[in-house]
Amino acid sequence: MKKTFAALALAAALIPVAGAQAAVISFNDSIGVTETDWSETLRFSKFNTKLGTLNSIKFDLSGLVSGAGFAENRGSSAAKVTLTLGSTIELTRPDGSTLVVANPVFDQLYNLGRYDRVLDFAGTSGVNTGTVEASKAESFLSSSASDFALFSGKGFIELGLSALGTSFAKGPGNVTTGFDTYASGAVQVTYDYTPFAEVPEPATLATMLAGLGLIGAVRRRRQSNKA
Repeated sequence: MKKTFAALALAAALIPVAGAQAAVISFNDSIGVTETDWSETLRFSKFNTKLGTLNSIKFDLSGLVSGAGFAENRGSSAAKVTLTLGSTIELTRPDGSTLVVANPVFDQLYNLGRYDRVLDFAGTSGVNTGTVEASKAESFLSSSASDFALFSGKGFIELGLSALGTSFAKGPGNVTTGFDTYASGAVQVTYDYTPFAEVPEPATLATMLAGLGLIGAVRRRRQSNKA
C-alpha cells in the first residue's frame, strides 16, 4: 500500500497543473493641452480574443485644466471674489454614451479693494491669477457583455474625448471677470483576462504517460504478489 501511495505521489508531481492566472494588457492615448472647448478621437487596440477570456475592462482618465482667471472690482467698497477655473473632460463610447468623466478644478478666493478707476485686472481692485492648473483622475471598470463585444476582435476602436470649459466667478454684482481655459486628457484602457491553458508539449505528455505507467506497474505487482 505504501508503494502505491508513493507511485501516485510521484505521478502527481510529474503531471503539470495548469493554473488559470489572470493577466493584463494596456493601451494608451492622449490629447495635449488645448484651448477649450474641444472634442477629439482617441484610438485603442481591441482585445485579441486569441489571448484568453476577458474578465473586465478598466478605463483610466487623467484630466488637466490650466489657464488664467481675471477679476476687477468696480464697486465703491471692497469685495471678495472667487475665481474657479474648471473643465469637464469626458470619455465616450463610439455611440456617444459616457464611460468616465473627470472634473479638474482650480478654486481661489481673492480680497479686492474698491475700484481704483482702472480696468486692468491689477492694482488694489484687480487680480490676475497667472497660469494655474489642476488635475483630476477618474476610472471606470466594466464587466458588461456589451462592452466585451464592443472592445473585442481585430483592429482598433475609437473613443471620443471632449473638454468643456466650466470656469466661473462668484462675487458682488459690480465685478468684471474673464478666463482663458485650456485642458488635456490622457486615457489608459486595460484588459484583464484569463489566458487559455497551454497544450502540453510532446515531452510533457511522455512524462505524464510514464507516471501513469508507473502506477499501473505497481498495481500489477501488488496483484501478482497476492496471487
